[in-house]
Amino acid sequence: MSAIQLNIPNELDRFLPDIVKRNYGKWKERKFHGPGIIEHVSETGERVFTVKAALPPNARVSVDTLEKFADIADKLGVGALRITIAGNVEFITDSLEKALKIREELEKLGFPVGGWGGALWGINTCTAFLTCQIAVIDAPSIGKALGDALKPYFTGEEKLPAKLRVFISGCPSGCAGGTAIDIAIVGMWGAPPKIREEVLPLCMPPPKALAKIPESQVFLVQVCPTGALTLRREGEKIKLVLVGEKCINCGRCKDNCDAFDYDPKDVGAAILIGGKMANTGVGPRLARVLIPWIPANPPRYDEIIAVVKKVVDVWKKHGRPGERLADFVERIGWAKFVELVGAPKMAAQYLWWPDAARTYLTYRARGEVIFKGFRDAP
Repeated sequence: MSAIQLNIPNELDRFLPDIVKRNYGKWKERKFHGPGIIEHVSETGERVFTVKAALPPNARVSVDTLEKFADIADKLGVGALRITIAGNVEFITDSLEKALKIREELEKLGFPVGGWGGALWGINTCTAFLTCQIAVIDAPSIGKALGDALKPYFTGEEKLPAKLRVFISGCPSGCAGGTAIDIAIVGMWGAPPKIREEVLPLCMPPPKALAKIPESQVFLVQVCPTGALTLRREGEKIKLVLVGEKCINCGRCKDNCDAFDYDPKDVGAAILIGGKMANTGVGPRLARVLIPWIPANPPRYDEIIAVVKKVVDVWKKHGRPGERLADFVERIGWAKFVELVGAPKMAAQYLWWPDAARTYLTYRARGEVIFKGFRDAP
């Protein structure tokens, strides 16, 4: 048997189309030809055209669809396509005529073309229940509902002041993305979990060993990032106690032990707005918490969609041309933005928090007070 030869790393230009390889690093300008088509002009005089289309949430496509994409890339393009980090697909071709035909073929297949300039650039989601055992919400299905609601902003039927990107995470871990994005929707439990005492011993050391182990070395105590889990010694009995006021509902305890159960009625999401990675305007920043908890009710997730559409409408109405959502919020002030959006009065309870708290550490909120305030708001 011959030895396996590894070529690591691959040469950068190994799989580039010839026309791109010839002009690599030589692009001097670009032009837009309607929603979803960009012309790239090289100093050599050569031109290529990129056509962008939206994919289903989490970029889930069948082999049959991929084969159709490959046929389009071969027949009308330069034999290349790519799936972008924003969850879209892009085709490269060498003429505007072919680019327009690619757009026509994609729209026939049901894939909207657009997503550049002052528009929705893409909706990213994690896999959620497809592969994750601690997901709170089905991020891809929310992505589908939100994509349907915001489609006119992707196709160019409705204009936005600047680019808009959305990320949906199934749980607070946010492993498929972060909150440095215009709008983030993060799966959140609305209350701390309950402990099933009959199952808990399976996750704990034997009673005799537990009596000798310092609390700081008990695994289930260690996994809690806020110290919400503690051991309480009652005579010869040792009990694991959950301090609800410290719980941020991150799900780490449940991830490590099936003794922790959340109530299905507490399935919901936090909504954060105003983050971005770009160094333009006010520069990079994390999104801020607009709503710490809102119910997630399938299949259309009306409550979540309503909040996002309201945020977009306020930004569209009051934002200046080229002004990202983060820059808009910075210009008018957070308090004024919350007023325009019409967030519940509970928002006043955390308006005074410093940015570090509003952006990440406490967007999951401590204890039940804030969650219940939003859940029970009229």
